[in-house]
Amino acid sequence: MSTHEHTHIDAEGNVIVHSHAHSHTHTHDPKEIKKIINRISKTIGHLQSVKEMLERGEDCAEVLIQLSAVRSEVNNAGKVLLQEHINHCIVEAVADGDQESIDNMNRAIQMFMK
Repeated sequence: MSTHEHTHIDAEGNVIVHSHAHSHTHTHDPKEIKKIINRISKTIGHLQSVKEMLERGEDCAEVLIQLSAVRSEVNNAGKVLLQEHINHCIVEAVADGDQESIDNMNRAIQMFMK
């Protein structure tokens, strides 16, 4: 359970600080999470192949192309996870008034987009 403190100003101009406790459940569609896990497993295999290309001394241009593909796979997995999180957890957080979860998601998006 999280507590979110906020401030109001009443009609007489008095500052009132209070908090609401929120219990945000972190729920996802298990089938969708399994799909994301499978994507990441494939990406790990792909990255292992890129490592082996380097170990064999393959052409750097080809390695860079494969690294670009791995980066794209990681970005796509992140996008799918983001959609899943918004569709479930963030919808619940908004309905519950759980600003902390929304703020955490905004920070995560900022880091993911760098």
